[in-house]
Amino acid sequence: MQVPTAAEIFAKGETPEILFWVGCAGSFDQRAQKITRAFTQILDVTQIKYAILGKEEMCTGDPARRAGNEFMFQMMAYQNIQVLNNYGIKK
Repeated sequence: MQVPTAAEIFAKGETPEILFWVGCAGSFDQRAQKITRAFTQILDVTQIKYAILGKEEMCTGDPARRAGNEFMFQMMAYQNIQVLNNYGIKK
């Protein structure tokens, strides 16, 4: 399965229409990985130009926020915002 990363697409001078945020569950939970694979197959069939962040994708910080660590959440959110702004992805 070949899933394009945002870095690969931007290196070609192209822009993806959609960024697929895989998330922790979609990356590490075996049951959720099946959903991730199925969704990328759907995107492939519809021929929508998409990308994932791959190794650049960080945790959303939601677990830290739920645990009461607002500072950690803010730091993680800021880092994610920086990555998304660097690529200029809107969807």
